[in-house]
Amino acid sequence: MRFNKFTLLTAVLVLMVLSLSFLIPSGAITEEALWAYDEMTCKETEESWDEEASVRPRAVLASAVFSDMLPVSNCTVLDTDLFSGGSTPIEANFAEVPYLGQFMKQSDLEGVTDFYDTPVVAYRDDSIIIELERKRMYDSDVFIAYIRIATPNQIRTAIAGSKLKSSSSSSNTVANLASNYNGLVAINGDFYSNSEKSGGYMVRQGQMYRNKYSNNYDILAIDDMGDFHILTRGKENQKNGIKAIESTGEVVNCFFFGPALVIDGVRQTQETFDGYGYAQHDDNPRAGIVQFGPLTYGLVVVNGRTEQSVGVTMDEFAEIVADLGAVQAYNLDGGNSATLVFNGQVFSAKPQDDRGVSDIIYFCSAISEE
Repeated sequence: MRFNKFTLLTAVLVLMVLSLSFLIPSGAITEEALWAYDEMTCKETEESWDEEASVRPRAVLASAVFSDMLPVSNCTVLDTDLFSGGSTPIEANFAEVPYLGQFMKQSDLEGVTDFYDTPVVAYRDDSIIIELERKRMYDSDVFIAYIRIATPNQIRTAIAGSKLKSSSSSSNTVANLASNYNGLVAINGDFYSNSEKSGGYMVRQGQMYRNKYSNNYDILAIDDMGDFHILTRGKENQKNGIKAIESTGEVVNCFFFGPALVIDGVRQTQETFDGYGYAQHDDNPRAGIVQFGPLTYGLVVVNGRTEQSVGVTMDEFAEIVADLGAVQAYNLDGGNSATLVFNGQVFSAKPQDDRGVSDIIYFCSAISEE
């Protein structure tokens, strides 16, 4: 058997992680574990995730190192079914979040120095950590949720209604859908029920909904390790990309909207392209999802169409998520659908009424309820 430098490093780190479980109490965080996970995340940003031979070993190792922070021994295996949700969160583990659910006029923020750019640990248990942050960029309010999870099936999708169906699909608010499935933090999805004529390869919680490829839209596939694969428009490219994922694993969720914002750490130039048809070069509210590293994600919403928050172009949105350190980033349905919810409340506070959506992406707890 041939051993390379990476294989040796993997073996050493796995032994270190295993030994830690006997030296520290469950749930304790060591500096070594934090360093190891951060080091792994930094490594991911420097290397292409398209190296299929090395993606999965790194993801497995990162999950093992992260288990020191979020011990999987206290986690349950969540059902992957579309209509199953997460574990019931522990109420005492929520942190108070300033100004949650309130829309603040810019004049109200004068003299407030800790409202922007101050991450707040909003929830933590043995399976998930969520931090929230608000920034001011491009004359707009930017809302960010940073999430680390212990198991890949804690990133999930949910739909309004009782089954996957086309434009006649039901709708509900992001907050209601998240609450229905014990979603701790959630964002609107890709409005899957509105793209029947556009095609699109779509999978929800392992359930195939539409088996088509597109010359016009980029797609985001999330595999069974929780890793993002952004396949740019082009039927042959997308077909080959899905085959590559399925050769080593499974596509658990696949979204059809876009465009791609960041691929393998490289910000994508948002060229003029009329195929999307939703004013990517105008200032608008935006919503997107980010992967920073193994089992580490971000949900980003930019408010718009008000005097206090004008919104951003797609190119500006790509710059925002790239500046956050995204390795992969994908645009979701925007406009008034763009909504970030935490603990049943709209964190991306806005003056407009919440719009009903057909689907959401959410993160949930996987703590054992025994």
